[in-house]
Amino acid sequence: MGVPTTVYIHTNTYNYSNKYKNVRKADSQIAFIAGLLKEVCLFQLDCFQNDVKKFLQEYDRIVLHKDLYKLVFKSYLREIRSKVKKLLNKFNATPLDDGSARPEKEMMCCGLTFTDNEQFRRHYKTVHNEAFLVYPNMLELKSAFAKLDHMRHRLDEYTRFGKEYTCTMLVDLKRIAKRISCTLKF
Repeated sequence: MGVPTTVYIHTNTYNYSNKYKNVRKADSQIAFIAGLLKEVCLFQLDCFQNDVKKFLQEYDRIVLHKDLYKLVFKSYLREIRSKVKKLLNKFNATPLDDGSARPEKEMMCCGLTFTDNEQFRRHYKTVHNEAFLVYPNMLELKSAFAKLDHMRHRLDEYTRFGKEYTCTMLVDLKRIAKRISCTLKF
């Protein structure tokens, strides 16, 4: 046979003081989690803003080799420009009119006015003839592709998950859109 044992079953009895203590504890935990989420959003904003500034600073070096690989660079740049415009529309900041919608635009050089891009290109090559690229460096070319790809992915990520913005970030994004549009035209 067995030894007789007594089992005590503990049941929680809640009174109002425990209920309000539990609610206060839950509220403080929710506030803590909200604070962490806010910090994560701000960290994500800072990282994205730094990426945008680096991309703007290195843009001229990135598109240095665009004449060698026209189609690939143009497709990357068009995709980045469309993603920048989507991101600007997400934050209700209308993108600048960069002339991508208008085919005609007057261009001035050496006191002459050009309405056609081909005429302007011919004039620029014949009169100024400034070659930007002396020797194509394969390392610079590959790093340019990597930078374009990185910016493309960062724009996708921030379009999906980004919730905060600053005025400087919006201005920098507008600058990127304008620079890309100018690069694609010429």
